[in-house]
Amino acid sequence: MRLRKLIPLFLRKIIFRTLVFIIPELRDVRNIIQTVALTADNDFQRMCDEVFLRRLVMNPLSLMTSFWKNHFEWKEVAAWKELPNRILDFGCGTGHSDIMLAREGRVVHGVDGSPIGIAIANRALSLESSTVASRVSFSVADITVDLPLAELFEGVWSSNVFEHIANPGPVLLGLRRWVQPNASLLISVPLGYAYDDPGHVNHFANERELIAFLEPHVTVIKTAINSRYEVIRALCRFK
Repeated sequence: MRLRKLIPLFLRKIIFRTLVFIIPELRDVRNIIQTVALTADNDFQRMCDEVFLRRLVMNPLSLMTSFWKNHFEWKEVAAWKELPNRILDFGCGTGHSDIMLAREGRVVHGVDGSPIGIAIANRALSLESSTVASRVSFSVADITVDLPLAELFEGVWSSNVFEHIANPGPVLLGLRRWVQPNASLLISVPLGYAYDDPGHVNHFANERELIAFLEPHVTVIKTAINSRYEVIRALCRFK
C-alpha cells in the first residue's frame, strides 16, 4: 500500500520537510530548485517547474536516484523490443530513468520543459561513470516549437506525460520532427485515477480510451495494461 494511503497529508509534509533537511542529496536538490526556479524564461517553463516545486513538498524521495534504481517504468521498457536502443525521452523529468537505462546500455536524450527537472537530471548524471555519462544527455525544450537536434531519433519513450496534455496533436506533431520516418513511440500513462495529481487532465480507464486519444495523430500498434502497477502502455508509430 502506498505511503499516501497510510499517513495523513499533514504528517507526510512534516516527515518530508524533515527529510529534505537531513538527507544531503535532497538538500542539494532543494538548493537547485530554489535557484533554478527564478530562471524560467516563460510561462511554459514555469508551469513545468511547478511539478517539481510540488514534488519537493509532497514526495521528495522521488527526486532521489535511489528511488528510481529499481523502478518498474524504466525496467519494463526492455520488454518492448520494438523500441530501438537510441531513444528520445519526452518529458524526462529528473532524468533518473534515463540514467538507469544508460546503465543497461541504452543511449538516451531526455527533454523536458522544466529547467528545474533538467538541472536535477544533470546533477545526477554528473555523479555517474564516464561510460554512463557518454550515453545520456538532457536539454530543456518545448517540443511544439523548438527545433530538433541534428541527428534524428529512431524512437521515443514517454512515461507519465500524456495524462497532463489536453490536446496531444501539437505535441505529437512536434515530436515527429525529432524522429526518423516511421519511428516508434512508447507511451505509458496511469490506469484510471492511479497516481492522481492536480496536473492530470486525462484519466484513461481502459486501452480503448487511450487508443481513441492517440489514433487521430499516430498509429497505435498495440496496447497493454499492467494491473500490478496500474499503468496502460501504447506502442505507436508516427504517421
